[in-house]
Amino acid sequence: MDDIDQSKVYFVCNTCSFVFQADPNFIPIKCPQCGSEDTVRT
Repeated sequence: MDDIDQSKVYFVCNTCSFVFQADPNFIPIKCPQCGSEDTVRT
């Protein structure tokens, strides 16, 4: 558990269902797979 970056949280893309980690301080959160901004925090 020590290797998890605490500043990053998991998001899921509503367009392609890709789950990824991102820093919630950066808005908007873009999906790294399809580039959509339609993402939600999990």
